[in-house]
Amino acid sequence: MSVTIREIAEKTGVSITAISQILNGKGERFSETTKNRVLKAAKDMAYKPNFFAKNMITNHTNTIGMVVPEVTDAFFSQMVKGAEDYLNRHDYMIMLCNSSNDKEREDRYVEELLHRAVDGLIIASPNILASKVFERLQEKKKPYILLDRQRNEQKEGRIAVDDFEGGYMATKHLQHLGHTKIGIIISDNSFYNVFERYEGYLACMKEAGITVSKDWIVSGNQTMQGGFLAGEKLLESGVTAVFATNDLMAVGLYRFLFDKGVKIPEDLSVIGFDDIELSEFMVPPLTTVRQPIYEIGAVAAEFLLRKIAYPEEKMNNRLLDLTLIERGSTTKI
Repeated sequence: MSVTIREIAEKTGVSITAISQILNGKGERFSETTKNRVLKAAKDMAYKPNFFAKNMITNHTNTIGMVVPEVTDAFFSQMVKGAEDYLNRHDYMIMLCNSSNDKEREDRYVEELLHRAVDGLIIASPNILASKVFERLQEKKKPYILLDRQRNEQKEGRIAVDDFEGGYMATKHLQHLGHTKIGIIISDNSFYNVFERYEGYLACMKEAGITVSKDWIVSGNQTMQGGFLAGEKLLESGVTAVFATNDLMAVGLYRFLFDKGVKIPEDLSVIGFDDIELSEFMVPPLTTVRQPIYEIGAVAAEFLLRKIAYPEEKMNNRLLDLTLIERGSTTKI
């Protein structure tokens, strides 16, 4: 059973009103001796504040809602961990919702989180959010951060990487190894970030004077299955290297090539994008363009707590760095 302020009062001989003020950081008028006695008793008795009662007074629950499209996806699990670790350090809890890439479920979760009086929301979405969602957020005056693959317009609080530069970086690495027939697996959902990586690939190929065959460009779902299914078309196209625009597709491609007896990187070089934790444990370890996934989640939490504390302050935008991680899946032709 949880300890109450009344029990702390009985133990310390301090009034309930005084204890409430001290525990809520408003006990400036009390002596250090009294404050220390109350705080020590609260710690010894494992006192935990009643957040429902606190919400009635402060209108804050110290709870953040977060909606992600697929919690089992290694990318989003790292992002959630970054946000959660930052929030925990600042005495906030996270209420996590998994939309399973379902737009209607995503909209419903936002509504449900608002009903549960969260202090703000982090929404990682592959979709263009319905106007009613934004209207409800504004109506409730709830700050939010979008991590949405740039599908919704954002004037502030934008956390991003330069996907064009990342696509260029991956392609240039393969070119430096002597590859000219470079295939690419892109998204069949036309996500902005993947499109930008594709544009970076095209720009790098054009700069090198290489004419890209349509057979080198394969669309697929941004999953392991998508990479697996893309493998056959790419193998038939005669490419010597493949740029998978996310690491999960590279994992699926690995499996397809293993089944066909194609060796990486001796027969085909492969480079990915993201640097999910699995990448360095693949055989061979995957060369990839690392984006700071954990940091994206942490920065989103940082921005949101800043917005909660200073609602009138304009949020900054932040562009995070990409890094080429060279491992064993690429080699000179």
